[in-house]
Amino acid sequence: MEFRRSEALSLGLELELQIVDPATGRLSPSAPALWERLGGTPFASRFALEATQSTLEVNSGVHRCCTDLEAELRELVGGLRHIARDLHLDIRGGGTQLTQFWNERIVTPSPRAVELAGRYGFLPKRFSTYGMHVHVGMPGPQEALRVANVLQACVPLFIAMSAASPFLQLADTGFAACRPLEPLVYPHGGPMPRLNDWSELEALLQAYQATGLAQSLKDLYWDVRPKPEFGTVEVRVFDTPLSLSKAVALAAFTRAVAAWALEGRIGLDGPTPCEVAARVSRFVACRDGLEARLYSPLEAQWLPAREWLGRWLTRLQAGPPLPEDASTLAGLARLAEAEEEHAAMRRSWAQAVAEAGADPASVEVLQRHSAQMCGRLLAV
Repeated sequence: MEFRRSEALSLGLELELQIVDPATGRLSPSAPALWERLGGTPFASRFALEATQSTLEVNSGVHRCCTDLEAELRELVGGLRHIARDLHLDIRGGGTQLTQFWNERIVTPSPRAVELAGRYGFLPKRFSTYGMHVHVGMPGPQEALRVANVLQACVPLFIAMSAASPFLQLADTGFAACRPLEPLVYPHGGPMPRLNDWSELEALLQAYQATGLAQSLKDLYWDVRPKPEFGTVEVRVFDTPLSLSKAVALAAFTRAVAAWALEGRIGLDGPTPCEVAARVSRFVACRDGLEARLYSPLEAQWLPAREWLGRWLTRLQAGPPLPEDASTLAGLARLAEAEEEHAAMRRSWAQAVAEAGADPASVEVLQRHSAQMCGRLLAV
């Protein structure tokens, strides 16, 4: 399995976006109609269909500067939203949608989606949630694994920072981020095991291939994984943020951590941490967001999530490894002090219920809540 070397610390972003019907506030299976309209635009290649028809993915180009990344995403998503509104639809972020019922999802008639449905039954429909994937360029396979191990150790913090999936099936789940729980149902989902060299990764992939459930690395639904064909490390655990500004800020933070790991300024030189601690830390991050107490293998201790984040933001403010990201990371510091997105989603729904004076599942309530969430996507 050849690793295609790329520019170290180059950056790319994938965002899975919700397609909603403003008239009902519910998910709309309209990806094929949007896809057809996008085909006539110069940015069509930046979009991709997903397993079900209520989702459209936007893929950025490769960037060195987060300011340029955000400018591109705003152009792409702004163009998509213009087309959506022509079709009486809208686009929004968030890791799950309040009205997500797996049995209502419609599989996209693409070879990949049909293959997944045949292999996993109802699971791809159940997994019709919305995540953000950050790609960071790596100079070689060994560096990619070393950085991936560090990024996997940071997954609980990443989950807490991006938590934006409190709802499912017209109910509050009690979790700040229920979406990262979904991959755990797969036999090859969840945390990436700590890997020491590329041959170890190849042997593990061969073992999964022998079961018939995986054909390549893209079939391993790990939180973090190398992406050999791109020459990147991919962090897959983030909920899609409600705003593009937060999406880019999280990408900048991810790249900063990757830069520290690549430069040897942070690492996992000690013994493999207790699996119980790692699993519990991931779980409580999903449940409590930034209010969680998390285990950091990098410091070998339990820390409040805000303290862990605060320590690293202070370190970044003193001198980010990539100075071109300084303004974006400053924005992340402000976001870290603001209301968490899962809390904003809960507040929006409660406010819509109070204003409408209606059943929480009524059309009027869902319209109001959906409009608020759509309005945050391109907000500065």
